[in-house]
Amino acid sequence: MAAPMMRKGMSLLLFLERYSGLSGRSPVFYKFVRRCTTQASNSDTVETSEPEISSSGDNHDVPRPGVDLRRFSDIQEERRQEALRSVLVRHVGKATEDELAKFCSHFGEVKSSFTYGNQELYTLLEYKSKGSVHSLLNTAHFRSVLEVLPYKSRLLSFRSSSWMNSTSKKSSVGDMTAEQKFSILATKLCAAQSMEEQMQVLVRETQLSEGETRLRFLVCSLVEDAITGYFPGCIVHPFGSSVNGFGNKGCDLDMYLNLNVEEHKPKKRNSFPRMEYEVKTVPTERAATQNLLSTVGQSLGEFVPSCRHVQYILNARCPLVKFTHEASGIQCDLTSNNSIALKSSELLNLYSRIDPRVPPLVYAVRHWARMHHITSNMPGGWITNFSLTALVIFFLQYTDKPVLPGIDALKELADKADTCVLEGNDCTLVSDLTKVPPSGNTDSIDDLLLEFFEFYSNFNFKSCGLNLRTGEIQEKKNFDALYIQNPFEQQLNLSKNVSMHHMEKFVQLAREAAWMAEQPDFLQPEVGPKGGVTPWGLVSILSGYNRRKRRLMDQKEFTPIFDSIKSGNPKRNSSHGNVGPRIHITEPVKFKSVLKSAKSKVDKRTKSGNRR
Repeated sequence: MAAPMMRKGMSLLLFLERYSGLSGRSPVFYKFVRRCTTQASNSDTVETSEPEISSSGDNHDVPRPGVDLRRFSDIQEERRQEALRSVLVRHVGKATEDELAKFCSHFGEVKSSFTYGNQELYTLLEYKSKGSVHSLLNTAHFRSVLEVLPYKSRLLSFRSSSWMNSTSKKSSVGDMTAEQKFSILATKLCAAQSMEEQMQVLVRETQLSEGETRLRFLVCSLVEDAITGYFPGCIVHPFGSSVNGFGNKGCDLDMYLNLNVEEHKPKKRNSFPRMEYEVKTVPTERAATQNLLSTVGQSLGEFVPSCRHVQYILNARCPLVKFTHEASGIQCDLTSNNSIALKSSELLNLYSRIDPRVPPLVYAVRHWARMHHITSNMPGGWITNFSLTALVIFFLQYTDKPVLPGIDALKELADKADTCVLEGNDCTLVSDLTKVPPSGNTDSIDDLLLEFFEFYSNFNFKSCGLNLRTGEIQEKKNFDALYIQNPFEQQLNLSKNVSMHHMEKFVQLAREAAWMAEQPDFLQPEVGPKGGVTPWGLVSILSGYNRRKRRLMDQKEFTPIFDSIKSGNPKRNSSHGNVGPRIHITEPVKFKSVLKSAKSKVDKRTKSGNRR
């Protein structure tokens, strides 16, 4: 009952927002609404003794079935070692997977393999030991020293004995349009038995697979091999969607080049080294980063196989080099001196594993935003995926029974070994997931999704900002369209790029999604006129189905009112029934009867209770 009661309260807020002219609500007002909603929920249900999220460290070794409890750094290192034991092989001619596996097994035990098609067939093959990789590479040769640059890498080609007069198999999936891909996805979602199941299916169909994750770590390892000649001991870390637990198929690969300078500093605080490296100096740290990326980008474009279309974006706040890795089909962004970005990925990864409801909710919101062009791969005023994920996390922190703890609470649970200070910013997080107490919130993921839309439909973005560290609303002290305090660089706004236009679009579409969920047929699949099932539940929200029906309904209901206004008679013909709630009231006195009938309709809707 808690979720329906919250929706009732939010429906009333929608009504007040549209008809009373209320604006500029303060954080105190939000607290009052939360308290009233909780009291209303308690009057309808029996209070249980479920534990709330607490920042205390009393609950140790919390069981989380099916959740990877390893530390983020341990997971990253294991993936990196897998990549170092791996090679990527292009199939030439009629070379089959079995033929390749048989050939490679001569050099050591093959631990795993993954074959994919992207214009051509490739196999990612992992050996049990690094020595086997070296043995395999010793058998490889160059076609002709006169025609090619003799660069050695773990990107190889394997030819069948009958490779002449044949072509490689091509992938048909990559040639499909976005509409065709969504049509296939929508069919699978509509076949689900509930909206909750739809959200689980969405995660399974769109998240990065095990093979795709391995491929991304291998690309990082190949780039690292190319840079090691210049900077021995350097490490290329993946960050962003590839490792934060919310990665989609085909997402860009963000890479952070760590030169590991700290490893070469004196181990003892008071020691005075008598021997040191001769190096060149540069005016500023930013200039050093720009020179580094410029040199690395040129090397990748000139010498490293499969690295194409190198672009230099060195004057950005965070300088980077963009390129395409053709063998994997992955768009890559390489940065340096960006260690906080890796820590932000660790934070999101931690949140993705604290509660199993978090990934389905984030995937649903991200997919909804992409389908409605709220987010974009192009630079500009769009809401980024990071900001969108932060909106979901804050909602889960701020709801009556929090699903997620604030960052400050995660810091309090940290051990001394977890202490982390980067660029003067305290980035300490708990690394032991078992120390995080479970949530007392038992709402289903579909209820949480609808509550998300209702929450932000009524949020006062004009004067309020979001604080992920405390999980509380804070007063906004600037004129940015969306203010989300950067979790680690707290003086910065995580979403400073977002324009007012895109913020208004987000709120409007959130209201439309909340409206769709209120319709009686929202969870009732129907057979369409041409057969098949009409969009329902999550598909209805993702595709905007029912939006045209809503606009048509508004047009039918409001046209007689506007006609009567033009004729000087504000009264409505009674044959058209009650007025719907979507109307912009410019003259409250004249439209008093309209306001009353609109409130009546909202009351009827809220009294209907649970849609199920």
